[in-house]
Amino acid sequence: MIDKTPKQYLEELINNHQCYQLDNGKVALYHKDIEHMANYYGIETDVDVKVADGKIRFVVCKGTATLKTNNKKYSSLGEAHPDNNGFNYFVAVAEKRAVDRAILKALNLHGDVLSFEELDLKKEKLKQNNPQPQTKTNVTSIKDEVRNKILSVKDKKSFDKIIGKYANYLEALSKENPGYAKDFFAEIQVKQKQLEDNNVV
Repeated sequence: MIDKTPKQYLEELINNHQCYQLDNGKVALYHKDIEHMANYYGIETDVDVKVADGKIRFVVCKGTATLKTNNKKYSSLGEAHPDNNGFNYFVAVAEKRAVDRAILKALNLHGDVLSFEELDLKKEKLKQNNPQPQTKTNVTSIKDEVRNKILSVKDKKSFDKIIGKYANYLEALSKENPGYAKDFFAEIQVKQKQLEDNNVV
């Protein structure tokens, strides 16, 4: 049951110090809190990789947020590049930026509220009363990140969805790095066969 407006939900997060205060007066919410808001207000999300270039660590994703109540869709792009991203996992950052922006648009909060994923911590001046612990991560390549995502899925439906999501990237990979792509596609075929066998009753 929904008993508060998105702005009231936002006020609770601010009062509980579950956000970053920016010098321009705006606030940045954590991705997990934006996801919780999407779930609370019945918003489904999807993300698609539109452009990816591993050589310069650049990726653009399109996020779509759909309101279950009226099937209205809101979309936004999320990009990650060394010039605007201080995080290691740049594909995941672009995906979160795109999805979070789309959700905030659906909630009519976009513009006043940012996603934490949009911030470059090396450049932004942040204020937070209750810091959350940061975990150290190793730099990963776009090839490894996409490979891990595809090969770690647990069911055929999720597998088909993620293959569709990265279709453009996989096509580009086959041209840019055919040797790696050949081995990777072989792993994908093995994974697909395993999931299909698991679905057989």
